[in-house]
Amino acid sequence: MENTAASDNKLASAAAAKENFRVTDRSEFEEIARENMQRLYAHAAVITGSKQDAEDAAADAIYRLLIRKKPFESREHAKAWLIRVTVNGALKMKSRQRRFSGEENAAENLSVEFEYPEQSEVMEAVMKLDSGSRAVIMLFYFEDYSIKEIGRILKISPSAVTSRLTRARGRLKEMLKGDYFNE
Repeated sequence: MENTAASDNKLASAAAAKENFRVTDRSEFEEIARENMQRLYAHAAVITGSKQDAEDAAADAIYRLLIRKKPFESREHAKAWLIRVTVNGALKMKSRQRRFSGEENAAENLSVEFEYPEQSEVMEAVMKLDSGSRAVIMLFYFEDYSIKEIGRILKISPSAVTSRLTRARGRLKEMLKGDYFNE
């Protein structure tokens, strides 16, 4: 009987800790920011095609994390929230770019560091895609989000996500034919 009560208390305290995950201390905030900054920059760069806009979108997401009052479910939830805020900020910047310039700007020479050289080659090919295709590729392959989750983040239907993924895969297959596909 005592073991059951102790077990229930442990489960309750674990659930409470999960529900109350907050970025309250400075070292924890800095750790989360450091862990995610490169990822956030990469997502924003893929969407905006601009180094400056990517830096701004990533920095804005980190700032929003700093001032956020509402608790996260977990550390993973905080990461997903950061990605969503970054993607939404980058999409707004991209929309403003189109509105003021009347066209989509070509991607600048963006530098995103990767562990393996072939990742850089793949990223170069991804950067040649349109911004909508770049966003779904990044979220699907680099962040492992489901089609449904990507639809929520980008505020498009799951069928639109699937269409963009299919088109993007086809374009990437053409661009990377000799290097990555056995054809």
